[in-house]
Amino acid sequence: MRNQSASMIVPGLLPALLTILVFAQPAAALNADYWRGGWRTPLGDEPHIYYFVIRGEHVTGAYCRNCSDATTIGFIDGTWDEKAGLDFTVTFASPDGRIRSVDKQHAALAEGRLVVSGGAASTRARKALTLMKDPRKTDPGGGSAYYLPPGTPPKLPAARPAAGSGGGGSAPPPPYWQPGPFKTLKPADLVGTWIATSFGPLGMNKQIFTFLLVGDRLRGVVCGRCDNPYTLATLERIQIAGDTVYFDIAHQDRGEIDPPTFDRSIVAHVVQHEMIASILGKNVAVDPAHPPSQTEGRPFTLVGPIAPEGTRGNSSEGIDVWGPGTGAASQPRPDRP
Repeated sequence: MRNQSASMIVPGLLPALLTILVFAQPAAALNADYWRGGWRTPLGDEPHIYYFVIRGEHVTGAYCRNCSDATTIGFIDGTWDEKAGLDFTVTFASPDGRIRSVDKQHAALAEGRLVVSGGAASTRARKALTLMKDPRKTDPGGGSAYYLPPGTPPKLPAARPAAGSGGGGSAPPPPYWQPGPFKTLKPADLVGTWIATSFGPLGMNKQIFTFLLVGDRLRGVVCGRCDNPYTLATLERIQIAGDTVYFDIAHQDRGEIDPPTFDRSIVAHVVQHEMIASILGKNVAVDPAHPPSQTEGRPFTLVGPIAPEGTRGNSSEGIDVWGPGTGAASQPRPDRP
């Protein structure tokens, strides 16, 4: 789930390197699963990344140039129609929530690509932008990963090193030791970038959570790596209740279940620049007045927030595009599996 600059830049589109046969169907067959999720400009081109969350006709989401640079993130609101396509605005705001710019755009599918026009999307490129699904997909880790649009093959678990021998299993980690009282939260306490330190790899694939104010509303993005739309999602339904924040990670086109469209519901608290978060489950309807009590697995830690301006210039675009040591090549090496 990373970067870019800000207000005058509004989305561009990417050509799709994804199998075109996925979209070679009658227009009537192109339901929301062909549109939702992450899209970007072709690898090697100037980056523009869009992420669409489609719930019925309603669309939310995010746009960024470099999603680990919080100053380049804007938020999408609009509508979707199977035949008319996506009509939406991209809103950029200052860290205090003041609206800096609102750009009106339209997107339509054409031969497996998403073509974005109108507003800054057309002005910046002097023509409509063309977006693709990222051909790299993701490392599925210990389980299979499923993808949209329909017809996209799943990715099988990556081989992992065998566990060390001798002495049996490793001891369980110690329980969480809270360093102080949880903070009573205000939206401004969350604004900025938080880096997950207790799960997943650091380095390229570290998970970066960014919360931003748009008006008086908190919105957000999580990514890692941040130049691949398949490893990006928006943070939705963010709500604060006292010392607790609830939010959903809106999976739209990639996940461990088939179909991979679901909300991963999170509960978190903040203490001394540490956000201690836990997974509530999938598609959990949260009523803060009657909060859910059970969580899945161990809590995980995020450290922050880093002010949006402090992330300016962050980018993984063109860095080891196809994996460690692969450099800036826009096409995979022949020996890559």
